[in-house]
Amino acid sequence: MSRGDAGRRPNERASRRRGRALAGDGGLPTYEPNIALRSIEGHLTRTGTQVMAWYRLAAQAWSFRSDSQREALIRQIAAQLGELQGRWLHLRVTTRPYPVHMWAESFDHNALGRMPDVAGALGWDGFLEGEQRHLMGLSMSDKEVFLGIEVSGRRTLDRWVERAAPVLGKVAPAAVRAEIAALSSEVAHLDALVAGAGLDAVPASSDDIAWLMHRSCSLGLPAPRTLNVVPGGSHRWETEDLAAFTDGVEMHQEPYAPTVQVVGRLRAQTVSRNVAVLSLGLMEGLRIPEVDDPWMQHSDRLPFPVEWSARIYVRKPEEVAGELQRQMGKVRSQIRHYTHDHDLDPPMSLARQADRVLEVEDELTSGLTQLNTRLYGWWRIAVSGKDEAEAISRAQQVLDVYRPKVQIEHPEAQYRYAREFIPGEPLASTAYRRRGSVMWAAAAVPAATASVGDRRGIMIGETCTATRRPVAWDPWLAQEVRRASGLTAVVGGLGSGKSFLTGLITYKTLRAGARWTLLDPSGPLAQLTRLPELAPFSRHINLLRADPGILNPYRVVAEPRPEHFADEEDPERAWRRERSLAAATRRRLVLDVLTGLLPYDVARIPHTRIVLLRAVREVGGAPDRHPGQVIDVLRRHARDGEDHAGVVADFLSERRELPQAALLFPDTSRDDPWQADRDYRLTVLTMQGMTLPRPGSPREEWTDAEALAVELLNLASWLTQRTIYDADRNLRKGVALDETHFLSQVPTGKVLIDRLARDSRKFNVRALFASQLAGDLLRVSGFASLVNAVFVGRTDDEEAQRDALRLLKVPTGVGYEQMLGTLSPRPRNDDRPDDTPRQFIFADGHGGVEKIRIDLEAPHLEHVREALDTNPDANRISVSGAPVVTPPAVRASDEQAPPRRVVLGRPVGPVVDVGGDLGEDLVPVPAELDGDEEFEDLDDVDGLLVGRPGAAARNGDGPRLRHDEDLDLLGDVDPGMDPDVDLDEPSAPPGESNGHSAEGRVPAAGEARR
Repeated sequence: MSRGDAGRRPNERASRRRGRALAGDGGLPTYEPNIALRSIEGHLTRTGTQVMAWYRLAAQAWSFRSDSQREALIRQIAAQLGELQGRWLHLRVTTRPYPVHMWAESFDHNALGRMPDVAGALGWDGFLEGEQRHLMGLSMSDKEVFLGIEVSGRRTLDRWVERAAPVLGKVAPAAVRAEIAALSSEVAHLDALVAGAGLDAVPASSDDIAWLMHRSCSLGLPAPRTLNVVPGGSHRWETEDLAAFTDGVEMHQEPYAPTVQVVGRLRAQTVSRNVAVLSLGLMEGLRIPEVDDPWMQHSDRLPFPVEWSARIYVRKPEEVAGELQRQMGKVRSQIRHYTHDHDLDPPMSLARQADRVLEVEDELTSGLTQLNTRLYGWWRIAVSGKDEAEAISRAQQVLDVYRPKVQIEHPEAQYRYAREFIPGEPLASTAYRRRGSVMWAAAAVPAATASVGDRRGIMIGETCTATRRPVAWDPWLAQEVRRASGLTAVVGGLGSGKSFLTGLITYKTLRAGARWTLLDPSGPLAQLTRLPELAPFSRHINLLRADPGILNPYRVVAEPRPEHFADEEDPERAWRRERSLAAATRRRLVLDVLTGLLPYDVARIPHTRIVLLRAVREVGGAPDRHPGQVIDVLRRHARDGEDHAGVVADFLSERRELPQAALLFPDTSRDDPWQADRDYRLTVLTMQGMTLPRPGSPREEWTDAEALAVELLNLASWLTQRTIYDADRNLRKGVALDETHFLSQVPTGKVLIDRLARDSRKFNVRALFASQLAGDLLRVSGFASLVNAVFVGRTDDEEAQRDALRLLKVPTGVGYEQMLGTLSPRPRNDDRPDDTPRQFIFADGHGGVEKIRIDLEAPHLEHVREALDTNPDANRISVSGAPVVTPPAVRASDEQAPPRRVVLGRPVGPVVDVGGDLGEDLVPVPAELDGDEEFEDLDDVDGLLVGRPGAAARNGDGPRLRHDEDLDLLGDVDPGMDPDVDLDEPSAPPGESNGHSAEGRVPAAGEARR
């Protein structure tokens, strides 16, 4: 210290210290990002000259829509663009890898009550991990479309406030956000405008903006697994926060290089990609939607991701009017030069321009509406590769997919073009500017994509249209969330993959906790019960070898439980009414089954149905009855003088002796296998050896064996649905019925389909109906309106194709019929086994309809794929001349094990002859029953006949049986019935019947006799 300083007073030294400047934050460097963006506030981005609002566009369905629907969509988009006159737009199309981990979490959380793991078999963790690995190996992504709209230009004051924000924010924080507050009303107007039908846009969230910035600043690099969150959760990115998007990423370009190199860090590793940026060039007139698809959707067909960036300016009317007048003057001058100066016809191209000029002039004179608004813009396309050669190869594929109608240019200055993809960056060049109307721009439909299924269900395959996306489907989402039915139709010809699809849905939903009952007459789905992970919880019952009476028509209809009606306004009354309906359904079912067992010539006699109806009414509809009691009543009626009742009883007694018909008549000395205490998750009912009629063949051509098979199938279907009502109504249950085209030919089969459709929501059931022809299902009244999801496989017949489209609720007559005939294509010169995955048109019940490819190719499901393979293969025979060795079938609990024999040292399953025991000869009709005049004296106490008796019968106007829909077979159901009525009490004898006559009055006993 110097002497002078020592002589100064302390207060002077303090004063000098106070005058010195402290370090503070004055010496800190100022951060200047290397992009034009300066801040992000919610869905608003700010540069030094512009504020833009960003929106995320909803996916738009394009497939399987009529041209009128597509044109309406284009017009809606054009009208919204036309409202943005005088504004700059930035359209960005990017991709996001399918969120496999998010799907797995949702699927795991949604798998309620899943079955325990089995030692040595594929467990739940292994199944879920295998699904994720397979899904990640497919490398599929979702298309995301963002639209930035200029809110306003920024004034000098706004830029000054932004530069002074660090200091001004401490003094007057409100002044920093005053610009955003002043724009709030305009932003609200834009929010409402783009939210309408067409764009269906919503303001982009903070995560959306962060994803867009990452994909733009790191153009071409692999997508990050995690993203930076908004700092402090304030939905605002300050200038310094933008470094999270730009740090660690660099773009390099060698002079005249065809690509730009992007280098960045990804999970602590340096990653490099070469990016080629292309520009949209000249375009011929496209006919959208009549012939061509939206022109921006063409790039979705490529097997690699494609990025789009479009800078668009929507022109004001006054700007357009002057330019159009000048263009009209040029064209007219050229035409005059040809015609007046040289007396020549103008070229065709000039004539087309003249026609277009007249159209434009008409638009000008009629006023520029939103649909006539003009715009210009620049459309860029970016593709990336691991090196320059791959990037150039992919760029060439883009050129190929658009030619010859659209030219794609590969410009120089790739670095500047690549930066155009970053929001807020200036336009690189005005080259390749495209001009047109908003209708032309709207016809690009940038958000058109394949959208079907959900994000929490099982993986069933992938879309195979222009866009390739995974397809997940939760069969119980409709019932639990959307309050819709669980009715599902699976339609397709032979070999279309119906059984394979049913097995896939069953297996995967079983793993997720559902319970299934399958009726598979031919039996291939029974292999599911042999899978190690399912075997302890499954059973296979061959109905043709099960207990006598297992298909008793009185027991297959479930008895309603009081707890099922707890949510009704009057539970007791609702329960009693449902019991009454169940009893009436049993009587109708018995009537149909016994009529079907009779020879056709006997069954068609009107008096046959009359005597059967009387006997069935007398037996009643209690669940403890059986068809043998109906035969006994017929015998008693015969003893009372009703001769035809004895004839019908004789025929039924003869049918009762047939081995398969014994399934209808119970043996009370044996236990019922369906009453076991064991909790089965999967029950498969098969009827191997049953001979069904040829689809579409008339009833009179059926043999006795085929007629019996149809009735057994009908009863087995009713037995299948009974399991729905035996379990808790909240459990997720599934029922799958094959060969349902025969059910539509039986009145009670139609009742079953209708009942399953109506009860599926209440009892949380997914009901799968498989049929070769959609028309068979459409014949069921109300089926088309109740169906929820639909799978349609390959269908060749033209009428069947039209019916399938009606089931899909897809427009007919616009060319979609032919598409159904091209599903699952196969080369004609390929003689290898056709085990390729099948294709279906899938309607998810929530508006999505797409062509999908069923996928069961994951390595962890190889054993399931082999179990579901129904293709015959002689190579599976291990020893020449030896029968195929198959594992023994899982038998019902009461089924005796057949004797085993050994062939070449291997146990071989028994050979059971379940066919050939049914005669096909019809019993001749007795002579006394032949002739219409013999039926003039019919006793019609139930009012089943219409027409005039007597001699009129000889003129063709005699008595005839009413149609089924006119019969009061549910006549004991009375909305005003006394709750104390005993529903199980047998019906009154025929003389006291309450049936109605043709005139609507109750006839006295014997009144109809002559």
